[in-house]
Amino acid sequence: MRISFAFLALMLTLLIMSCSSVSVPMKDAPETYSITLERTACRGNCPVYSMTVFGDGTIEYEGYLNVPVKGKRIGTIPKDSILSLLNAIEKVNVNELQATYIKQGVTDMPSVLFKVIHTKNGIIRGKSITDYQGDDTAPEALRMLYNQMDAWYYLIQWQ
Repeated sequence: MRISFAFLALMLTLLIMSCSSVSVPMKDAPETYSITLERTACRGNCPVYSMTVFGDGTIEYEGYLNVPVKGKRIGTIPKDSILSLLNAIEKVNVNELQATYIKQGVTDMPSVLFKVIHTKNGIIRGKSITDYQGDDTAPEALRMLYNQMDAWYYLIQWQ
């Protein structure tokens, strides 16, 4: 059995990438960040949507299921709201959090996919967290971040 060099190189690259951890710098200009919150489906009527907040105040939203508005929308938030979110992310020490909180003590719950991306001078650094809502080990401060972003939905003038 022959394994191609390209396949072996790909597997080695994936192994190295899965073991490395790159910190997201937290003391940079707001414009260098984007924060994504995505809520997944459950067995009930959980809202399913994705929201990305960019450092310039732009928010891209897409509602899929069990949300007041389905489809893509664009909105904006004030710079102080972005700064507040970035401060909360820094305070929860997002770089030190686990990548996954997926212990299933309770079944049929939704998950939250949370990403903080920093882009500067062509270099992209990021932290992604998968948080199954039936797992009680995720920090409460992290879940408060989700709620902070959720609340914006009702305050934004969507286009």
